[in-house]
Formats: sequence, structure tokens, C-alpha cells
Amino acid sequence: MGGKSDNGGTSGKTVVVLGGGLSGLSAARCLLELGYGVSLVEKRPFLGGRAYSFHSREVEMEVDNGQHVFMGCCTYYVDFIKALGAYGDASLQESLSTEVVRDGKSCKLASSPRLGRLHLIPSFILYPHIGFLDKLSVAYGLLRVRLTNRRKRAAQLDGESFYDWLRGHHQSERAIENFWNLIVLPTLNDDIRNVNADMALMVVQEGFLKGPDDSTIGFARVGLSSIAGVPGQRFIEDRGGAMLLGKAVRAIRLDGDSVESVELTDGSILRADAYISALPFDVLLESLPPEQAKEPFFAAAAGLSSAPIVGVHLWYDRPVMEQEFVAFLGSPIQWVFNRSRIQGDNGSPGQYVCISLSGAWDFIDRPKDDLRDLFTQEMRRLFPAARDAVVEKSLVIKQPEATFRCMPGVAAHRPSQATPIPNLFVAGDWTDTDWPSTMEGAVRSGVYAAEALASRV
Repeated sequence: MGGKSDNGGTSGKTVVVLGGGLSGLSAARCLLELGYGVSLVEKRPFLGGRAYSFHSREVEMEVDNGQHVFMGCCTYYVDFIKALGAYGDASLQESLSTEVVRDGKSCKLASSPRLGRLHLIPSFILYPHIGFLDKLSVAYGLLRVRLTNRRKRAAQLDGESFYDWLRGHHQSERAIENFWNLIVLPTLNDDIRNVNADMALMVVQEGFLKGPDDSTIGFARVGLSSIAGVPGQRFIEDRGGAMLLGKAVRAIRLDGDSVESVELTDGSILRADAYISALPFDVLLESLPPEQAKEPFFAAAAGLSSAPIVGVHLWYDRPVMEQEFVAFLGSPIQWVFNRSRIQGDNGSPGQYVCISLSGAWDFIDRPKDDLRDLFTQEMRRLFPAARDAVVEKSLVIKQPEATFRCMPGVAAHRPSQATPIPNLFVAGDWTDTDWPSTMEGAVRSGVYAAEALASRV
């Protein structure tokens, strides 16, 4: 594709979106609805970014690259999959209900919707994994979270670890381990000692203290590619957008102060009125001219770092768990998802489960066979029905750079979607969305980038 695209949409303006993950798809969707002509470039032959499914030859079936969940507070993501016509393939709880197990003792963290903002109080009173005095201190901590104005104290909170914030608000080590980190580790993909107070407070405020509907948990009942990538491509093509799959970006070319074109690895040149980069931050820096990549606005992103996730997928010859998902404390297993039940696969006599490990530095470099043995044995310990069950198939999926880390000081490394280059905009969960590295953050970034573009071009 050479020269300027004639795909001008109803506005007569053209935009090239670089990257077909959730942020790029979100930006493309918004731009098409605003009347722009859109061409989307993605280096892989499919869309979805870090939220995709693939056919595994090892187990001879379609598998998600990781267990992704969303919550009721993820309003942009829900709106996104509704716009794609894919919401029917998702499931969202009517009210929060999560089983939490430690040392064989099980309880439910459940919402009581009639109580409004106090919807978690009844189950919290009965929560057995912290004692009475810790419950009083946690109640005080939750009140302090509720009353904290993040915007007024953004710099201070961004520079402080949530662990230090909690200790400064009278939280014991047991309360931090058995309550607070249960929330923080899976949502921020990092230990509570490593994340900044601002993003952790945001998670608790938005996900648990606003209202009952915000705390519900949802997930796809189909492969991740079927809920975003495939319907996303259909949405773009049905509205006249162009797809360039299997093509990677080699360079973003500037002429004076503006982007003049984008060169792809196959030698083709793309020209448009404006450009949105939905590339990973390191790829964007490599694609820009060296002198531009050194400018403070862009160079700051080099200070971001990544956290790993590991998924251990096991196929048993019989059912070993009844719940859709369970959280564990005091075990190398953090969360187990009953994929057979989630996907509605009731025709098989066996069961497919996925163990999701966040902040997985202890596991990311271990041999896959060791991880299979470790977690198969741990499943036997935690689930009595697994002791006589046979693991017929297994698969370990490692994502070394699954999310960016919300460490203290991270805000300085997250740029706005509008760049100093007048016709270049950036999207990605790593940009400034006021959300951590989640599907919601990715979708929000695409919306914000499209809105910033529309205000300029």
C-alpha cells in the first residue's frame, strides 16, 4: 500500500492505527464511529494483542493465552464488547461471590446488594482468615481507602508502596497477607510490597467500595479471540476499514514536526492524516527516529518494567471441582478456574481447569515439567476428588511480560495519549489511563487516543 489511503470515511480524514491489541481495536472502533477512514496494522495474522486464544498442537484444542477476567466496574470494556456484538459470549455475576480457602477452611466473600456501598460487610464479618482485631483494623483501613482523595494526593501516593501505606494505617502482616494481597496480587499482577499506593487504592475504591455492581466478576465463555479479535476485525471491515495483518512496523517517519509516513517490514509505506500507535512501549521507541525517541515525552516510557503471569492448564479424566473459580491463600496456587463449567462443556466426562499465577517470578524460569508436577500435586492436596483423578493432558503457558508494573513512581513513565507530535497519538494500557495494566485500561486508552485525535485532526 503506497501513497495516501483513499479510505477517508465520512469525515474525509484518514488514520493509521498501529497494533491490533485491545487498545488498537478500541481506537479503531471509536474512529470509525466518528467518521474517520481507518487502516489497522498488526504484525500477527490475528488480532487481540495479549488477550487471544490459539490452537495448541500439544493438547489439540483452542486455549486462551491466559485466564482473563473483568469486573462490573470495567465499563469501557463492557461497552467495547457490546459494540462488537460479543457481549452474549461473556458472563458477569449478578453479585460478587468468591470462595476463598486457606488450610482447608473455606469461606465466601459475597456481596449483599441491598446494602449498597456496605454490600461486603456481612461476608467480611464472617471472613475466617483474619482474627477479630485484624477485622477491626481492616475495617478502619477500608474507611481510610474510601475517604482518600487520590487526585489531591496523586504524587505522594504514586511514590509510596501500598504495603507502606497499609502499615502506616495499622494493618498487620496477617491482614495484609490474608486480605489485602488477595485483592492486589491478581488485579495488579504484583505483590503488595511492590505496587504503588495510588493504583492499589484505585482498585479497591473502584472495584469494591463504590457499589455492588462494580465488584462482580466476569469472563469470556468462548476463546478470547472469539470475544475481541474476530468480532473486532468484522466490525472494522463492515464499516469500510482496512486490515493489514501479518505486517510489522519498521519505522515511523517524520517530516519536520509531523509524521509523514509509516514504513512496514515488507517495504510498503502508509500515509494518512493522523496516526495512533497502539504498539508496546519498547516497540514504539524502536520505531521512532532516534532523536525523537530520546525526547523526554517518549523516553520516559523506557522506565517501565514488566511482570510475568504463568497459566497451568490441566485436563482431568473426571470432575475434580464444582465451583467456577476458587482463590487460595497459603498455597502456590492462587486461583483455579473451572474452564469446563465456564465454557459450558457438559458433554465430556472429564474436566479442564486453569491455574492462574500472577506476579509469577518464582515460576517463570522453572522448567514446564517441574511446574506440571508441582501444581498437579498441589491440586491433589487441595481438591480431594483430584487425588484419584488422572491428568490426561497438560499445558503450561508463560507470559514473561504480561503486564507493566505499577511500582512506586510509575506515573512519570506513563504518557498522555496526545504526543508533542501533532498528528501522532499513543494508546496502550501503559499510557496514562488512571487504570493498571488490564483489559479495561487497554480499551480506555484507545478511546482516549481517538478522542485526543478528534480534537486535533
